[in-house]
Amino acid sequence: MRAAVLLVFVLCAGACSSARPAADSERAVAKAVRMGTASLSFENEPAKYSAILTPNAQVEMAFRVSGYVVDLYQSKGADGRLRPLEAGAPVTVGTILARIRPSDYQAIFDKARGAQEEADAGVAVAKAQLAQAEAGRNQAELDFARVSALWEQQSITKQAYDASKAKLEIATAAVQGANAAIEAANKRRDAAQAQTREAQIALGDTEMRAPFGGIVLERRAELGMLAAAGSTAFTLADLETLKARFNVPDFALVGFRPGLPLDLEIDAFPGLRVRGRVLSVAAAADPKARSFEIEVSIPNVELKLRSGMIATVHAEAGAPARRRLQVPASALVHDPTGQSYLVYTIELNGGHAVAKGIPVEPGPLAGNDVVVLSGLAPGQRIVVMGANLLQPGDLVEEVE
Repeated sequence: MRAAVLLVFVLCAGACSSARPAADSERAVAKAVRMGTASLSFENEPAKYSAILTPNAQVEMAFRVSGYVVDLYQSKGADGRLRPLEAGAPVTVGTILARIRPSDYQAIFDKARGAQEEADAGVAVAKAQLAQAEAGRNQAELDFARVSALWEQQSITKQAYDASKAKLEIATAAVQGANAAIEAANKRRDAAQAQTREAQIALGDTEMRAPFGGIVLERRAELGMLAAAGSTAFTLADLETLKARFNVPDFALVGFRPGLPLDLEIDAFPGLRVRGRVLSVAAAADPKARSFEIEVSIPNVELKLRSGMIATVHAEAGAPARRRLQVPASALVHDPTGQSYLVYTIELNGGHAVAKGIPVEPGPLAGNDVVVLSGLAPGQRIVVMGANLLQPGDLVEEVE
């Protein structure tokens, strides 16, 4: 009897344990989600793009040589006093913005010029020695010609003939040596001239001149400071013409071409509209944004516009109406494991509604929606709210 009771207890325990997962699954809480559909939209209205204004040209001017700053270009400030250039000050092309103490480089230049003059004198001496050697060789040739004639007539001794021949050979070698000396002197002169030009360039680089007329964006140089070679002293920008840069999706490229006029509204000046022209259209898309950059040139005659301002570009539709599939941005979920994106739909599994992930390829934003390039069909039902809380296989409950 005791064994029978033990068997019944074991069977009951097994039955209870087998029933527990079912009870747990029944007690699992379904996540509330709201459903929607992937819809089609038509791009056939004038588009607006946000652009940032940048200078037509901007350079960071740096000293090529190091030294102490002894002079800065000055202009009248708002108080009427002369002050070094500050941000916003206009300058003309060729203006000397700053000077480094030139005496150090003047000494180097004078030394190089003295070496060049010495090398020039060396060339002159070598040429005089060549002339002397050629004269000696000519005389030796004449003497040897007379001795040779006497030698043929057997009127002189062999010793006299050999002495005249040796004298001619020595004179010829002297001419060759003089030519080699001239060549070496010319090379020394060329090296000295190169050093003089280099010293002259360094002396000229003690003055920093504006390469074009523009506006000073920043000044870092101060009187008395020791400026290192390559250190930025001024940032200069050409603001008479500005560039507006903005990005467009691939399907909008057909509406842009170089030379196309575009209207821009400047956000900082409500109601101000300027006319610009397309300078360039990017040949390749930005790999991250998957969009193409457009550059527009706009005039800035009164220098009212500044670099960094925001403008709104009004672009007329350049292509017939194009259908595109889009979903609410809240439906798109980033999958960090696969570095991809997906949306969720609902499917039945064992009589329960569960979440199912659908990989998609997103496109650009369109307001609060995201364009979907692939992965979905028009009218397909998807989770539009609560998707970011889901995992594949989660129990879900649709709510209104």
